[in-house]
Amino acid sequence: MLEDKDSGYRAKIILLKDEGYTVPQIRKITNHHDNNIRKWIQHRFNEKGIDGIMLKKHTHKQHKFDNNLEEKIVDIASSNPRDDFDLGFSTWSLRVLAGFIMSDLKLVDKISHSEIRNILLKYNIKWRKSKIVLSNKSNDLEYALKKSTLNI
Repeated sequence: MLEDKDSGYRAKIILLKDEGYTVPQIRKITNHHDNNIRKWIQHRFNEKGIDGIMLKKHTHKQHKFDNNLEEKIVDIASSNPRDDFDLGFSTWSLRVLAGFIMSDLKLVDKISHSEIRNILLKYNIKWRKSKIVLSNKSNDLEYALKKSTLNI
């Protein structure tokens, strides 16, 4: 356990508490926040023992989508939301696209905007940030002011 830096400092906290040190005293010795000290003593060690303070690598299960689903996502991302889905906007954001795919189309239970970005990159589609679109009336003073303010 002492070979692992994080588990070693957690064990040191437990040993100091066992020797009678208070949380503020342990903070001064270890230079860790009181909340973290309490977390490792009360919640991790007291509830789970030594296993509670051991470093465990988080193995997040990466969502795997088949090619058919990925192609559907690419098709939807390439579509015009206003024309094709009767929505009130004309371009997708990654977050809105993720919500639409989950909530409205129910293609998947869960997908993040970054997963969608990765799927699009896989198909050589670089996503862009939304831009402010101004009217193109050249004689409109408000348009000229906005244009000069945005330096476009």
